[in-house]
Amino acid sequence: MTSAATTLSYSVHTSPAPLRVGTEESPAHATVRIALTNSGPDPVPCGTIAFTLPVGSGPEALTAAPDTIKASTDDAGWSAEHRGDGVFLVRPAADGTELKPGARVVVTLADVTVNHAVGAVTLGISESGGTGGGTASLRRVPGGLRLAKASPTAMLEDFRPDQVDVPNGGTVKLTWKCEVGPDYELFYGDQRCLVNDWIDDDGNGEWISPGLTSATAFMILGSTVRDGIPVTYGLTTAVTVDVPDLEVGDLDVNGSVRLFGRAAEIAGGTESSPAEYEADTDGVITGYIKTTQDQVPAELKVFVTPPGLRRQQFATQSWDARGGTLNQEASLFVPVPKGSRVRVVQKGDTNFSAALTWFPFGAGSLTPPPQ
Repeated sequence: MTSAATTLSYSVHTSPAPLRVGTEESPAHATVRIALTNSGPDPVPCGTIAFTLPVGSGPEALTAAPDTIKASTDDAGWSAEHRGDGVFLVRPAADGTELKPGARVVVTLADVTVNHAVGAVTLGISESGGTGGGTASLRRVPGGLRLAKASPTAMLEDFRPDQVDVPNGGTVKLTWKCEVGPDYELFYGDQRCLVNDWIDDDGNGEWISPGLTSATAFMILGSTVRDGIPVTYGLTTAVTVDVPDLEVGDLDVNGSVRLFGRAAEIAGGTESSPAEYEADTDGVITGYIKTTQDQVPAELKVFVTPPGLRRQQFATQSWDARGGTLNQEASLFVPVPKGSRVRVVQKGDTNFSAALTWFPFGAGSLTPPPQ
């Protein structure tokens, strides 16, 4: 869950997922993990953050015994404590500590005794933010985080990834528990697949995703028939990606924009030997060739073969010994799409000098192809 009213974003995962209500004979215990993340481009100074668990015995309450809950964080520079009535305060050791872009702190609420009423609860969030942000200045974040409480006899439960955040191209392992027999189908992105073959005889499911390049939501649906009536159960979870690929329509930018990554010199020099490369990303090649003797030409050619297209040729000649930037006819500007094969050929009937530079869009490189 992300709120426009706050500079931090929040997400929640539970174990089991969804939560199971207890009974008099069999109390239900659970763990709630809340991740607070700086998903913006700038550091965020942090003060006190309060998480409020609804207390009581009804369907809109999570637990009737908040004092049994143990609170902790995964960052030694942050603390978590129960202040009573289901209110947990989370704060950095130094008031105003900055959370860097992409940084995350996970708060764990362990030994939660779930009450006996099936329903949905809202975990409240309040922030003070910045230096001097004490409990008196807490402001409630609209929306909160929703948690479902299901019957202990539901046929599908505990659907979760082994990681909630992965690097670009990383994979996650999804696990769940279920009744053996019904059909189970997994949905993610624009994909869907039956996962019955990934469920063992005890009803434990395990499936490994392909490489993820952007935040991905997963949904598993189980379908069966009970008392002659078709029944479908579903659970969802999500995984975020660090430095994700983005696909957008119109994009308005208020700050500075950096398109080019680190430039690199390629080929060039005074030798006539050709050079070959492959492009990891879109980019451009600029360069020139200069003859050392008037009217004795030196030639520079760059061949680009984009994926799925025929080879394109870009060429120039130098007839003027001044060459370089004084001889614009001997300069080249070559666009290179991602995945292209590039061949550079430089030659002359007398001595020459050449220089070429690769300007990538982003962090990709232009590297020799594997032998």
